[in-house]
Amino acid sequence: MKSRKLGNTNAQVPVISLGTWVFGGDCWGETDDKASIKAVETAIDKGITMIDTAPIYGNGRSETIIGKAIKGKRKKIFIATKCGIEVTGAKMRVNLTPSFIRKELENSLQRLGVGAIDLYQCHWPDEKTPVAETFDEMNKLKKEGKIRYIGVSNFTKTHLEKAIEISQISSDQMHYSLIERSIEDELMPFLKEKGVSLLTYGPLGGGILSGKYKNVQKFGKGDVRSFFYKFYKEPSWSRCREFVAFLEGMAFQKGVNVAEVAINWVLAHSEVASCVVGARTPEQVEKNAAAQLWELSPEEMAAIEEAHSNIFGAVEASGDGDSDDVVSTTKK
Repeated sequence: MKSRKLGNTNAQVPVISLGTWVFGGDCWGETDDKASIKAVETAIDKGITMIDTAPIYGNGRSETIIGKAIKGKRKKIFIATKCGIEVTGAKMRVNLTPSFIRKELENSLQRLGVGAIDLYQCHWPDEKTPVAETFDEMNKLKKEGKIRYIGVSNFTKTHLEKAIEISQISSDQMHYSLIERSIEDELMPFLKEKGVSLLTYGPLGGGILSGKYKNVQKFGKGDVRSFFYKFYKEPSWSRCREFVAFLEGMAFQKGVNVAEVAINWVLAHSEVASCVVGARTPEQVEKNAAAQLWELSPEEMAAIEEAHSNIFGAVEASGDGDSDDVVSTTKK
């Protein structure tokens, strides 16, 4: 597995990481814990040694599963988890107060069965807690040796500007894919300027870029594909399917699966240290891992850009999008 430097650190991380939101079993449909453990083991065998998780994934279930899967293998693994989402009954809120961060960290360490977290990430910005309080606490945890590196997730340029004044931020984990490109104009140049790595989640658009969905899908109310990954609603769906069909043609010509093309495109951007890709089964892990074995040519990158512009650019030009048309038409 190829690796890249993590931001302003000396750490190397694999270009493809294992995302484990699905392990929680509460947002992607029910999952089998044995299959999840096998997926982790397969990832390690394939060189995918960075595992990304969070306490909110299944209320600790994902971290617990990972803890079981990596037992006796800790030295091989780079663990990235998060903090800052508090659940009370049916309600959840962002909470990056020092006391909650420390509480979450201790719980994560216990569930994962480790003495320290390699990359500890603030899951979402907390608009109510002073930034200094949050990152002073992160600095303390680092000084105590409980975390090695500090990262953030879903932080815009504005949020990140404040944080890097207080802490050495190594990475920002953001939603980025061929159909979600809103971070390109402002955030990505800023990350490059500041030496902060981009970790990307959602490279397959919640599954739509894998090519497995040929018709409009109906997901349950609690399924994230019904509210977070909004590509499954019209008019976005038809445009996305047209674009995926183009990518499928390119994949067929290259003798690869379309998911590899989508992941490969993300990895073509130098700001990206690692592409966090979720997987439910060992088979999905193997398909994802294959994306780093080859690279899109400049001509193929240009062809993808042209197809993207032809399919999505017209929406931007005509202004006929609506609140459900969430495909980002931002270009580089």
